[in-house]
Amino acid sequence: MKTIISFADLTHTRHACNAIPYGIALVASYASKNLGNKIEVDLFKYPTDFIEYLEKTIPKIACFSNYIWNMNLSYEFARQIKKKSADSIIIFGGPNYPIETEEQKAFLLLHPDIDFYIYREGERSFVALFNKLLEYNFDFVRIKKSRLNIPNCHYINDGVIIQGNLMHPLSNLDEIPSPYLTGCCDKFLAKGMIPLTQITRGCPFKCTYCQEGNEYFNTIRRFSSKRIKDELEYIAQRTIVPTLIVADANFGMYKEDVEISREIALVQKKYGWPKYFMHVSGKNYKDRILEVAAIIQGSSLSAAVQSTDEKVLKNIKRENVSLSQMIQVAKERETLGSISFSEVILCLPGDTKDAHFKSILELIDAGIKIVRSHQLIMLPGSEISTKKSREQYDMVTRFRVMPYTVSPYQLFGEIFYAPEIDEICVANASMSFEDYLECRLFNLTVEIFYNDGIFQELLKFLRLHNISIPFFIMNIHKHICSGTGSLSDFYDGFLRKTKELWNNRCELITFLQQPNVIDRYISGELGNNEQLMYRSLTIFKHMDKLHKTAFDIATEMLSQKGCFNERYREYLGELSEFSLLRKKDILSIDIIDEKYFHYDFVDLAVHNFNETPLSYYKPEGINIVFFHTEDQKELISKQIKCYGLSNYGLVRILSYGPPVSNFYRKIKKVVVQPE
Repeated sequence: MKTIISFADLTHTRHACNAIPYGIALVASYASKNLGNKIEVDLFKYPTDFIEYLEKTIPKIACFSNYIWNMNLSYEFARQIKKKSADSIIIFGGPNYPIETEEQKAFLLLHPDIDFYIYREGERSFVALFNKLLEYNFDFVRIKKSRLNIPNCHYINDGVIIQGNLMHPLSNLDEIPSPYLTGCCDKFLAKGMIPLTQITRGCPFKCTYCQEGNEYFNTIRRFSSKRIKDELEYIAQRTIVPTLIVADANFGMYKEDVEISREIALVQKKYGWPKYFMHVSGKNYKDRILEVAAIIQGSSLSAAVQSTDEKVLKNIKRENVSLSQMIQVAKERETLGSISFSEVILCLPGDTKDAHFKSILELIDAGIKIVRSHQLIMLPGSEISTKKSREQYDMVTRFRVMPYTVSPYQLFGEIFYAPEIDEICVANASMSFEDYLECRLFNLTVEIFYNDGIFQELLKFLRLHNISIPFFIMNIHKHICSGTGSLSDFYDGFLRKTKELWNNRCELITFLQQPNVIDRYISGELGNNEQLMYRSLTIFKHMDKLHKTAFDIATEMLSQKGCFNERYREYLGELSEFSLLRKKDILSIDIIDEKYFHYDFVDLAVHNFNETPLSYYKPEGINIVFFHTEDQKELISKQIKCYGLSNYGLVRILSYGPPVSNFYRKIKKVVVQPE
């Protein structure tokens, strides 16, 4: 009789994580190969599908992935299964697990319904655990009492943690059957989930904030080129989405990646897929990374520099990463038709307010078009989360509900919620909480006024007059934070949401249990990603205020430089009107405007505003019409239908839809017939 096993890599209903569950699919494929007719497996991603399955079938073994975005959701399902069937065996695995023994013990004691935790790679250790369970007739209690050493397996017996010997990472990755080629992922492809695959395992870098910074992951191993080629062909013939994600830590950094990129390009030519290729770019070997990006159409490149401060980089063991190469890669991606993108992390060890501002401004000065700042999440599987690191850098942390992880689920007649909780660093020995808040406000300014080129026409005019763009952004920020700007109240609201933090996990859990609190999270009153939320609200609802602020500051800076005159005043006044007519209420597809201008903004736009604008002055003037094309109307309508126009919907449109510039109204000159 076959043993029924479920593998669940769950995602919250409102949380945008729509990639195929590749990790559990690898474990399931390896188990099916080695255990054959002994087992019957099924895989799940969406809670609704898993609930439907569990209402009919209770698995003998229920396996769950554990990431920061699904830990509580997975555990609540495990708890329900255990309550329904005490003989069912619960197995967890994944990176969201401490690396210190005492913390591992505390984790398992806090989650008593987890029978076994598979630490590090799961394929061989799951098979070893299953064989031991089979040997003991699935009497997991007897296994625990015997304190058996099972490779990579952790469990609790009488309050004592038992840790199996750590197996060396699998050297020949092709021993794991492809979950695509075996048909394991067919149902996910049919559902329209984003294909995700892996070419290499491991990362040579030791970044302390990352779970792959541990020496266990420093050995690099690869799947064979033939396997990857066969997978690409298989997926291309079955997927209904235009995107491919490669989960490597440093794609493009190795010479073998050039060969793989050519295979991807051949598939693109043959099938027209993938149109978009998402990956994490390598940190070194700039020329090779750019070569790979040039081969693959729709390839994304980024420079996750985290900080430009040498002390911070040393503290997080990132000094062997070529910062200059990463920035150059991000800049040169624009020659490939993409937008340069870079990321930093706030409140890393040794970070200061000045260092954080400097990192952001240096990236802007380098010409990076999107500079995004992230919070430092204390990942349990990372070195930075250890007790030693916390004490060394005097790290102060707070807790929050992860955005969009509060939804009701019903299983076996019980309704339950499973909000995920983040622990984030908000201060350390070199950065106070007040400085942290100032940095968060500055990050919002960059998101609104710089990222995605909202004011690229204005920025190019300023550059023509040698006005520093970092200085311009700083002046906008100072103006708003002075309390005199039209957006000051808006920033106050952002700051209140930023302070929506709790001192410890228990305090937050107690708050969640209070009457009506869950409803406030579901409604969006609480628990939003405040940076994305306020960025979305300003762009979609307050574009006029953004323009007034940006153009007022630009006028002031040009005047201070002594290069402002009436002609410039006229040009900037018309440019502001022109820009606003293109970008205000951009989701309103029925608006058509016509406006008289003295400057030929249509021809200026053809030259991407890189020319001296005064040469486009037309004394007789021209009329310009602003409109959405039929394709734009269809695109916007689909976005609204998919996400809605609630505040949460606007966030998703801006975050997961196409670049916001795709929504700007098109322009054309019209000939005015004489009366």
